[in-house]
Amino acid sequence: MESKRVQQLPTPSRTSNYAIINSRILFDIPAELASWSSQSVLIVASTALNSNHSTIRDLKAKLGPIVKDEKLGVGSHTPYADVIDISRRIHAINADTVICIGSCSYSDACKTACLLSASLPTPFTEADMEALVDQEKGITRPEKLQPPRTKLILVPTTLSASEWNAVSSATNSRGKKQHFGSLDVGAPDLICLDPDVAATTPEAVWLPSGVRGVDHCVEVRCNVGCTGAAAELTERGLRELLSGLSTYKSAKKQGEPGRERLLEGIASCQLGVRDAMTAMLVHGWRVGISHSIGHQLGSVAGVMHGVTSCIMLAPVLKYTETWNPEAQKILLDIFNDVLGWKEKTLGEAMREFVKMLGLPTTLSEVGVTDQKTIEMVAKYTLTDVWGSGKRVLNSKEEVMEILNMAR
Repeated sequence: MESKRVQQLPTPSRTSNYAIINSRILFDIPAELASWSSQSVLIVASTALNSNHSTIRDLKAKLGPIVKDEKLGVGSHTPYADVIDISRRIHAINADTVICIGSCSYSDACKTACLLSASLPTPFTEADMEALVDQEKGITRPEKLQPPRTKLILVPTTLSASEWNAVSSATNSRGKKQHFGSLDVGAPDLICLDPDVAATTPEAVWLPSGVRGVDHCVEVRCNVGCTGAAAELTERGLRELLSGLSTYKSAKKQGEPGRERLLEGIASCQLGVRDAMTAMLVHGWRVGISHSIGHQLGSVAGVMHGVTSCIMLAPVLKYTETWNPEAQKILLDIFNDVLGWKEKTLGEAMREFVKMLGLPTTLSEVGVTDQKTIEMVAKYTLTDVWGSGKRVLNSKEEVMEILNMAR
């Protein structure tokens, strides 16, 4: 597959921020660091990737002595403690570049650490981080942020799309997920989409992250009034993701003979995720209730990122099916066309797709049955950045109605 260098997003704030599609990181990252004259590099990488594959070791061998430190492992949903640790490491080695290889928890941790290393005195504390956040909206106040001084390269290993978003999330010690950055401040300098690296991700992690990408496409497109370029991007992105995830699933069963198809499926999914995020970040459309509940379901109840979408998107679509029925019909037609199905509602198509991938569709399947926990998820949803501002849900009872549909 041909490698291609593109601007991350067609916005003025990203004119110097690039992505390499079908990247080969053992070639592309050393070349980029040479062009930046990097001398002090911190690598933050997945523990599992480092244990089970040679990718990290091979990259360190290519880069040589400019790698001054390495952090393996970041907690699920990006605990504040990991953000603080990365920031301290940046300060300790005076890092000019951070290379992050991992899932969205890793990329969010590194984006936030680079941003806060420029915006707060080092070392900073959880209280310092919380002081930056508008507690009602769950996101940092833009006037309190400074542009990062440390360059950042992200190599995503999942499809959760954090790499495209300048806004990152992290979870405080109370289990509340907060958001850091703005549309203009906090983006990585380079994104490397390397299908070979992504192929090292376990299927049980890759597929839920792909459903998260589907969630992006669906929720953006279901906004009332979403038309034109944004609608085209989300519809194309949905086709790419449904096709790519189906190809990935079938190729996995073939083993080594299916390797080429596997990589093609991964590449298709990565393009689909970018299309969805372009509709959201460039054209200004927001994701919605599934994301709001999912953020808190992850941080409060410990449900894996991506699995939250597997469980919540179908009931959200059922709850909102009268809000924008035209959009739901268009997306349903895409599901039926790509997959050769004849489903009658988008919510049911979504549920069946998740089941086809072998993933959970209910809270009980992931052990979330405690009433107090579910009510806390509902409470925090109303202060999530995607649930606040111009609200589409105004009460805990409304959130509980959706959560009860997912039990």
